[in-house]
Amino acid sequence: MKSTAFILQESNPINNIGLDVLAPLLKTQGLDVKSSTNTSDIPTNTRLLFIETGEDNTWEKLQKKVSELTFECDIVLFNIGLNNEFANRALLSGIRGVFYANDNTDVLMKGIRLLLENQLWYRREIMCNALTRLLHFNKETIAKFTDAPVEPVSLTKRERAIISLMSTGSKNKEIADTLDISPHTVKTHLYSAFRKTKCRNRIELLSWAQHNIPNELR
Repeated sequence: MKSTAFILQESNPINNIGLDVLAPLLKTQGLDVKSSTNTSDIPTNTRLLFIETGEDNTWEKLQKKVSELTFECDIVLFNIGLNNEFANRALLSGIRGVFYANDNTDVLMKGIRLLLENQLWYRREIMCNALTRLLHFNKETIAKFTDAPVEPVSLTKRERAIISLMSTGSKNKEIADTLDISPHTVKTHLYSAFRKTKCRNRIELLSWAQHNIPNELR
């Protein structure tokens, strides 16, 4: 079965970019493209979920749509306005990328290809801003890395394997399939790794791993 790219439109679409421009580009990459205004119509084999997020959309409205999902997929926002704060929050919340209302087809195509390679798609200033925020919020942790003796953290072989796969962009289900375990077991090992390393999310855990077990990352 082919992977699906699903375009979740507004009830009153902002423009025709979703179906007239984005959909044909996705089809050139071998994806089965579907669309609707209802989250209940999204098939479980969706790989990329494009959510229309225009000027009038609030963060709470986006969160409601995401909370209605019953499975994991890569979420991408499209048609967003030039709102850096919205894009910053999207990046820090794990959304894989954003496309702006004024992006041309070349930009859309480049972004789609990188997303299919499990990379992120954000403008450079958004990436830099997010990194700056993380560094600011984690000054105490950074000080421990650089100025104070660090107590050794003992991760299990399974926890290290999961972090390694996570560093490639793999989602919980993909990690579970690779290691022949259940997604619930993956979550259990991740929570254990969070607790041992005192990390609060995946970004912090990957940052910790890059400092402490770089040779084990893929």
